[in-house]
Amino acid sequence: MTVTLLMLAFGAALTPFRAAAASPAVDRRPVALVAVGATFGAIVVVAALSGPLLDLLGVTGATSRIAAGIAMLAVAIKDIVVRPPTPEPALPGRRAGLIPLAFPVLFTPAVAMLAVAGAADRGVLVAAVTALPALALVAGAVVVGPRLGRRSFVAFGGCAATVLAALVTLDGVYAI
Repeated sequence: MTVTLLMLAFGAALTPFRAAAASPAVDRRPVALVAVGATFGAIVVVAALSGPLLDLLGVTGATSRIAAGIAMLAVAIKDIVVRPPTPEPALPGRRAGLIPLAFPVLFTPAVAMLAVAGAADRGVLVAAVTALPALALVAGAVVVGPRLGRRSFVAFGGCAATVLAALVTLDGVYAI
């Protein structure tokens, strides 16, 4: 998987519009920092564990890309069909960046599988660094707030994610 495709896939899987829909009405900047930090930490941990995990399961890097594409497609269809997430229920204060933003809104199975596939192909450092631009967009969307979290924007993000899910899946198929 190319670095560009991985970066675009992280952008589509993290969907800043979905994060904006779940952003709280108050303390947006600290919440954004907590959400982005926790999500980045989870991406690094999963990427670091990708080698042993793939070895344990007997899965190659190419098939992990196919799995990442399928997971992205499932999350994208959810974004298109289901209403965007709401900021409630949430932990109080800046801890709302953990629940609901980092987990389950941002760190979805698609993001986890992209971290695994990216680390298997390019290494842990590249997998983590390619997620940073998408996380920066997410932080900005959370600070702006629910104006960016309209259903139409989230559905548009889901449509973009379906295209990138197909590209990630095909990349895995071509690698086999």
